[in-house]
Amino acid sequence: MRLMLMTILAATLAGTTPLLAQACRPMEGSAVGVDTGMTDVLPQRCDEPGKCRIFAISGRPIGEPGDHVVAGTASSSGMVAVEAKKSGLQGYMTADGTWQIEPHFKRAGPYCSDRAAVQRVDGLWVYLDREGQEVSSPWDAAEAFTEGRGLVTSYKGGDKFLHGYIDTAGKVVIPVQFAGARLFSEGLAAVMVDGKWGYIDRNGKMAIAPRFAEAEAFRSGRAVVRVGAGWARNSGLIDATGKFIVEPKYEQIGRIGDRFWSASITDPTYRGSGEPLVLSRLVDAEGHMVSNQSYNAFGAPVDGLISVCRNNRCGFIDIHGKLAIPLKYKRADDFQEGLAAVTADGNRYGFVNRDGKLVLAQRYDSLGPHHEQFGAGPFVNGLAPAGCNGNWGFIDKDGAWAIPPIYPFAQSFENGFASVEIKTGTGHLRPDGSAIDFSPAEVDGITLPPRPCDAPLARTNPGSG
Repeated sequence: MRLMLMTILAATLAGTTPLLAQACRPMEGSAVGVDTGMTDVLPQRCDEPGKCRIFAISGRPIGEPGDHVVAGTASSSGMVAVEAKKSGLQGYMTADGTWQIEPHFKRAGPYCSDRAAVQRVDGLWVYLDREGQEVSSPWDAAEAFTEGRGLVTSYKGGDKFLHGYIDTAGKVVIPVQFAGARLFSEGLAAVMVDGKWGYIDRNGKMAIAPRFAEAEAFRSGRAVVRVGAGWARNSGLIDATGKFIVEPKYEQIGRIGDRFWSASITDPTYRGSGEPLVLSRLVDAEGHMVSNQSYNAFGAPVDGLISVCRNNRCGFIDIHGKLAIPLKYKRADDFQEGLAAVTADGNRYGFVNRDGKLVLAQRYDSLGPHHEQFGAGPFVNGLAPAGCNGNWGFIDKDGAWAIPPIYPFAQSFENGFASVEIKTGTGHLRPDGSAIDFSPAEVDGITLPPRPCDAPLARTNPGSG
């Protein structure tokens, strides 16, 4: 089986500079998942299940054959959780392949606030410091630290679990008493009391009384809540005092960047047989409707523009809700590095600038290795993945093939390398087109015309290690 796998890994590799990580915070769309803020990545090839191999950007193998990185555990600690092939247990490794903390645990989470939650072989959870020493009592479950508080769980028999919080010294600072609990964000954490959700502060004081059927983490001073069960029109947006900024009369509210939210209902005029479309309005942090027009989808705000779609036509509005680029495309992706991928027919992509001018013609196709449809781009450090007659490479901002289209699929560069599909699975490239972890023999031999998809070739010798 061929797998396409990109694994998060903290980069402390010699010759590379790790990005500064944000503090850990609750992951969007997850009850207790955590976002470490770390985006550094290193290649990991998993051509077959159980046969992974981790590599440095230089191409040097890291660890032993079969070791694999535990996804989502990279952090600014410079360590990442790795599961050892030989034992099936997890520990922490630095990017040079050294075991910083030996693999003795059934499960290992990311380091946050210099603490990591791990499950011992006896099934109980503890927190480790950076030296691998236990700094807490054992618990039935434990989640990552956010804002200096670790969420812990105690099993009370039957189907009863109670939750509380400890500090980084392992001391219980908020008693284990809640039927449900979430991670802290912006000084507040959602907790369940008598079947309703409210919010406590870091000292355990109830800051917003329990009265919600569901409650999400605060972001940018606002939190999405529901006042009833299910997907009825019961979703609203509150501030840190519990006041409704957007009344709970929408089926769904989603965050759009750091300043906006989408407030959505199902299109009441829909009469089709498939999944009905939603009608969404853009709302600011004060609850004001930014867009007079309803849309079916919003992208992320980038450089003052937001991609929008309505009735299968897409374009861009500005942050004041004014139409900036007409809705004339079948798909319009978010801007990045001043350009956005667009397609009029859904098959051929080009790129527009912020003025709406088509600066790269719609000549790049979207066909993936298994006949999936993918969009071109986005640009990262001047390079964007793009397709041509079912093969993928990378174009520069002039539209030329900086890396020729000889791979069945390619993904955007991230922190110094990109994933490409090869005959044996997934390999990885550097920005100069050279291979990190595969040989030229693992690439299908393709004879290219002088101008693939009418775009010039800027390079002709990719794939060398």
